[in-house]
Amino acid sequence: MISSKRSTLFAAIVAACAMLWSAPAAAQATRTWISGVGDDANPCSRTAPCKTFQGAISKTAAGGEINCIDPGGFGALTITKSISLICDSTETGILVAATNGIIINSTGAFVTISGFDFEGLGQTGSPGINGINILNAAAVHVRNSKIRGFRNGYGINFQPQSANAQLLVDNVTITESGGSGSPSTSGGININPAAGMTANATITNSQIVDNMNVGIRIDTTGIVGSLINASIDRVTLSNNGAVILVKAPNGTGAVKFMLTDSQVTLNTGQGLIVNGTPTSANARVGNTTITNNGTGVLVLGTAQMLSYGDNRLDGNTTDGAFSGTIARH
Repeated sequence: MISSKRSTLFAAIVAACAMLWSAPAAAQATRTWISGVGDDANPCSRTAPCKTFQGAISKTAAGGEINCIDPGGFGALTITKSISLICDSTETGILVAATNGIIINSTGAFVTISGFDFEGLGQTGSPGINGINILNAAAVHVRNSKIRGFRNGYGINFQPQSANAQLLVDNVTITESGGSGSPSTSGGININPAAGMTANATITNSQIVDNMNVGIRIDTTGIVGSLINASIDRVTLSNNGAVILVKAPNGTGAVKFMLTDSQVTLNTGQGLIVNGTPTSANARVGNTTITNNGTGVLVLGTAQMLSYGDNRLDGNTTDGAFSGTIARH
């Protein structure tokens, strides 16, 4: 009888230990892989890759990295955590119709996108909306990529609803975006934070060409208390409608803008437009060529567009003029 009780107690202890020490669910990997011949049922390892970004991201830990093994079209993606998508060594395609390529929506997320070819099918009847649509993030770095054909929106749409969000665009070409059906809400890049928020954007070593409407829109119209700090350096802005629009009407938000070492040419409308008041819209331009545009520079309201005195503003249908000159120190 005692032996039987001991056996029953021992069995209960073994069962309890088995429950406590049972194997946990498979942990997310810090690095995963995708391939054109992969399968999303795989663990997304180097030897058993997934087929799409959406399939791989659920198996990748926050702050981890997804790499591409070979060329392929890897599908649209929604990002809700910190992640790096690094695919510089191969042709990495995202092709979409009537939707966004990548959506980023996470207040504290740090996201890197590198080595991509976004195709929005701009010549078809169902072009894409935004190549990269940033709703919320701490920081988004887009580099070494091509974005084209997003006629229903922007190549990059940066509209953060979180404070002090950052956008860095480096070595990126944006073409054939923006459409005649939405002249005020489509083009190359849009920077437009939510009310009360600050957006910080740096665009460098890039080409914004052949877009309809506006190449880069930096706009706080109707957004009370927002602030945009934007810096553009070593960028070619060519064959767009109006190339750079800096707009901050009185009573909304404010924009501080710097353009340096760039080419603004062959745009059918204005090369640079600044619209607002001295305290709401302030632009500075240095060592930049502005030529062969409809209008070189256009200052509206009482906004300020100041030159460092080393720009080349000539050869436009109407050159326009800077508001004044800043002394170089």
